[in-house]
Amino acid sequence: MLDHHIQRQIVYDLAFSEGLRFSELKPDTLENKAFDYHLKKVIAAGYVRKNENGTYSLTSEGKRVGKGALKKQSRLIDRAYSTLLLAIRRPDDGAWLLMRRKAQPLLGLTGFMNASPVATEETVQTAANICREQTGLSGTFVPHGHGYFRIYRDGALESFIHFTLLTCNDIRGVLHQNSELAEYYWDTDPEWSAPDMLPNMQTLFEMSQAPMGCFAEKTFDI
Repeated sequence: MLDHHIQRQIVYDLAFSEGLRFSELKPDTLENKAFDYHLKKVIAAGYVRKNENGTYSLTSEGKRVGKGALKKQSRLIDRAYSTLLLAIRRPDDGAWLLMRRKAQPLLGLTGFMNASPVATEETVQTAANICREQTGLSGTFVPHGHGYFRIYRDGALESFIHFTLLTCNDIRGVLHQNSELAEYYWDTDPEWSAPDMLPNMQTLFEMSQAPMGCFAEKTFDI
C-alpha cells in the first residue's frame, strides 16, 4: 500500500520515465533523509527498484499502479469490481447451485457463486478451483456472457460489478460447506425474482438460457 502522498508521488513520477535518479525524484522542499525514508518504503513494498546505474524505476507491480497512484480513494470505491458469476446446474435433476451471502455487500441475499479473476490463471480454471474449494464439487466451466450490474439501496450505490457469467452443466460430487462467507444449497425450482434473491438473478437466469456471447447492463434499486 502507498501510505503517504510522497510515496504515491514517487510511483506516479516513475510512471513517465524509464528511470530517474534520487535528485530527480526528490522534491526541493524535502530533506534527503525524509525522502530516503519514503523511497525505501516503496522499494520494500515492491513498487520500485534501484537499478545498477543508480536510477530508480517501477517494478512490474509498480507499473500496474503507475499513473493511478495519485487517484483518490473514490477511484477504488467507484470503479466496477471485476467478478466471475458461476451458473451451476446439476445434470440429473436440473437443480441450481445457489449461494446465500453471509457478508456485505448485500448480506443475506441469494445468488450464484462468485469468484475473483486471477491475473495468472484462465477464468475457467479459476471458476473450477473456487467451486471445488468452497463446495467440493467439480465440473467444466464455459464463458457464456458478460456485462455490468449496479445495485442501489435507498438511492445509494451499494454494488457495482463488471461480471463474466460462466456456466457448468456437468457438475459432479457431493456438496460440502467450505466457506465462512456463503451458504450453498441446491434448488430445483428457484423463484428468480423472490425478495431474498439478488435483484440481478432474473437477468442472469435469462442470460444462461440465451446463446453464448450475450451482454447485459442493468441498474437495480432495492
